[in-house]
This record gives sequence, structure tokens and C-alpha cells, in this order.
Amino acid sequence: MAIHGLRNRAYKSAAFLLLGAALVAASGCGDDSGDASAAEGGGGPGVEAAQAVANEASTRPTKLDLGKPVGKEIPSGKQIAFISCGVEACEIQGDIIKEGAALLGWTARTIGTDGSPEQLQNAFQSALRQGADAVILNAVTRAVVAKQIAEAKKQGVPFVTLSSVEKPGDGILANIADTRNSGRIGKLLAAQIVSDSGGGANTLYVNISAFQILKALGDQFESSYKQYCPDCEYGSIDIPATSLGKDAPDRIVSYLRSHPQVDYVVLSVSNALGAGLPAALKAAGLGDKIKLIGQSGDSQTFQDLEAGNIAAVVPYDYYTVDYLMLDALARHFAGVPLEDSSPPLWMVTADNIPEGATKGLFPVVEDYQEQFKKIWGKQ
Repeated sequence: MAIHGLRNRAYKSAAFLLLGAALVAASGCGDDSGDASAAEGGGGPGVEAAQAVANEASTRPTKLDLGKPVGKEIPSGKQIAFISCGVEACEIQGDIIKEGAALLGWTARTIGTDGSPEQLQNAFQSALRQGADAVILNAVTRAVVAKQIAEAKKQGVPFVTLSSVEKPGDGILANIADTRNSGRIGKLLAAQIVSDSGGGANTLYVNISAFQILKALGDQFESSYKQYCPDCEYGSIDIPATSLGKDAPDRIVSYLRSHPQVDYVVLSVSNALGAGLPAALKAAGLGDKIKLIGQSGDSQTFQDLEAGNIAAVVPYDYYTVDYLMLDALARHFAGVPLEDSSPPLWMVTADNIPEGATKGLFPVVEDYQEQFKKIWGKQ
């Protein structure tokens, strides 16, 4: 995930998205269904189906879903402008995009912002003034930069985003890792919990309602969870963006104290909601009872995973999504249809955590560059 869509100081404290991470309506608010006892585990078709999904997801993917090779020469010399949201993950994305652009014979530069609407608009306008051949901006909310998107369309400058709830078209060439991808993650998280609990889970889903794209994740999680395990208990709460990096752990612990039968907590954005949460759970005497799982993560998330403070994480694959944005542009400039590709998903636990994960972002598919080079005809 990254975290996405909230363009202000609270957005920055969320440590991106997803993008992750893109992120207004909630997938449930203050549901008290967690009061009931969790069902007794006992297997059954739903649990078996969940186990199959979870087991498959535990294997690190080796092949990307990239569709057909471009098949035509991709013009070189293009200048790509990446507008950064102003947090560390976005800055790292700028480096990834620069590397991928170089493989295509392009140049890419990052325009820094603090994530506020004013700075995003100014950065977009600056990119167009300076002759960018394409513009990339994560988790766009069309209303925020509608004027700039219209101007880019008028100038024939393609615009690409990711982890947005906006549909492609009318100036948006592509939206990578859209709500469908969030739904895939939600289903996988549900399968992991039902599998791990053997069908005896009582789960709290923690949402951040300010991030629009998380609604798809939350909706799919609840649907799949109830499908896999109709008797498993479920509750949800919303954490306001203003609480991220502040009292979010206290809010979660407060819910758990008033719902003592909960034994699983799903973090819709692990790095935004998980900061300080393991320590808060231990201080409340809940550290050995609650299993945390979630999507997206930073170095601290994976340190907690390695230490056993978090049970499982679906990382947001910045490397693949950034290259997929470049792939959309490559196909556009080559004059071929775009592919409807999805980033790979991987359920990471302490048993399969990759080397170096505790130090920063990592690609889900190790040889992702070689696979993109092959479909681009750049080997």
C-alpha cells in the first residue's frame, strides 16, 4: 500500500499508501459485533478454502503479471516528471522511477512537495511548463488537480497515477493498483486469519476512513472473512487521519479492552497504524493474546514482524507498481494497447521474511527489472 489520497499534513504522517499505498468513505465504523464470542475452530469447506489461499500466498512470487510484450520500438529521450508526496516512501519511489526510466532511455526527475493541494497543483503546472513528456502523481484525487489534468490532456501529455479510486480516461492514462488490487489484498488477509485460527477467529478491522482506496480493501476483507468463516466474529473501527502517529494505538487498545474476546487485529495500513502498537498492546497486557496482520509496511513494520510482534504482512510492492506506471507510458508512446496488469501479492511472516526487509523497501519479485526489460525489448 501504500497510503494515499489525503493531501495534507495528516497524509504525511500516514507514511504514504499505498499508496500505498489513495485513500473518504469507510468500510465500517464502530461495529460492536466483536462483543460476541469467537466461533470454535473446527475446519470445514470455508476454512479449507482459506488455507489453500493462505498457503499459496506464503510462497514468494517469481513471475510478474505483465501481459504481452510491447512488440514495437519504444521511443527514447522522453522526460518523465514524478511529483512526490513529500514523505520518505515517495522519495524512494522517485529513485525507482528514475532507474526504470533509464532502462527505457528516458530521464526522470522528482518534483518535491509537502503533499498539500497547493503544492501538488504547482508541481504539476511546473512539470508542464518545463516540457515534461509525461507526469506521474500517486493516488490522485481528480478534483485536486483537475485543472492540471485538463491542461496536460490539451498538451498531449499523458498522466499516470496509482492506488487511486479514479477511473482512467479524460486525461488519466492509467491507474495502477486500483481498487481491484485492494480487494485482492482484503481477500488474502481474510484467508490468512481464518486459516491461522482454524475457523475460530474474533477479528477487529482497523480502517482509516480518510483514505478512499481502503474502502475496497475493508469491504472485501469483511465479505471474504464471512464467506470463509460465517461463525467467526467481526468488528471494525475507524481511526481518523489526525490520530496517525499520535493516539492511534491508544484508540485500538481501548477497543480491545472493551471487547476482550478479540484475538486478531487487521491493520488496513500496517506502517501507519502499527507504529507504537505492539508496545501499547504489551503495556495493556495484550501482547501475547492479539495477533496483528496487515498490508503495507516500512522497516519498523518488518522489524516488528521479525521480532514476533506482528504475525503477517502483505507488503506494498513499490518496485512493481512504479515500473507498471512506466510500462503504461511505454506502451502509450509505442502506440500499442495498455495491459491490465496487477502487482504480485505475498504474505510475509517471520518464517519467510526476506533478507534486508528490516532495512527498507524491497521488491516482491527479485528479478523484476529483467522481466520488465524483456517485455520492453531492452535486454
